[in-house]
Amino acid sequence: MTTPDDADAVIAANAAFYRAVESLDGDLMEAVLARDEPVRVVHPGWPLISGRTAVKASWERIFDNAGVMQFTIVDPEAHVEGDLAWVICTERLTSVQGGRVVEGLVATTNLFRREDGEWRIAHHHGSPVM
Repeated sequence: MTTPDDADAVIAANAAFYRAVESLDGDLMEAVLARDEPVRVVHPGWPLISGRTAVKASWERIFDNAGVMQFTIVDPEAHVEGDLAWVICTERLTSVQGGRVVEGLVATTNLFRREDGEWRIAHHHGSPVM
């Protein structure tokens, strides 16, 4: 049975995920990624990336090419079903890439899996909003 505490914990895990992204730090991303497979990501404009190692490498590639990434998360909505949960939200992203400020909106679904009592991100899917 889902409790309000479960939903709050998932929202907190979602916030921790975005702090890891904003930090541009592979070790922080490592800490929030699900340890068990499957782990997947679809970055805006990218194809599906599968496997924990490949997903972590994709984030490190983004971190290496971004000077700054800042997110404002709009209307995060958590849903919990047993040991799986997802957050639907809109990202307002401001980043610096190649010395240029880039802003955009991304419609996002983040899937979390409870592992050893902690919610970890197992799938991130972001689609640009035009």
